[in-house]
Amino acid sequence: MTFDPTITFGAIVNALVLLVGFAIAFTRIGGRIDLLSQRLTAVEEALKAFGNVSTRLAVNETVAATHAQMIAGLQKEIADMRRGSGFIAAGRERLDGE
Repeated sequence: MTFDPTITFGAIVNALVLLVGFAIAFTRIGGRIDLLSQRLTAVEEALKAFGNVSTRLAVNETVAATHAQMIAGLQKEIADMRRGSGFIAAGRERLDGE
């Protein structure tokens, strides 16, 4: 087996085509990676906004529970007033005072 030390024009063209091909492929992949990076950043921002929504939802649920307790207390007071045992006047037998 012998080694041919001569470099032909075809070998040089082949090497240049390979280098140009690698450069083009690298730049195209780099552009796609940049695009994916931007999309991932947008998804992260959307998830942060969703976290804020879930926090606000928890606060709204707490406020709704508090309002439900207040309404239950008011309903009890109204029921007591209808029976005449509220703060209107003690000793009344009927609500209209007769």
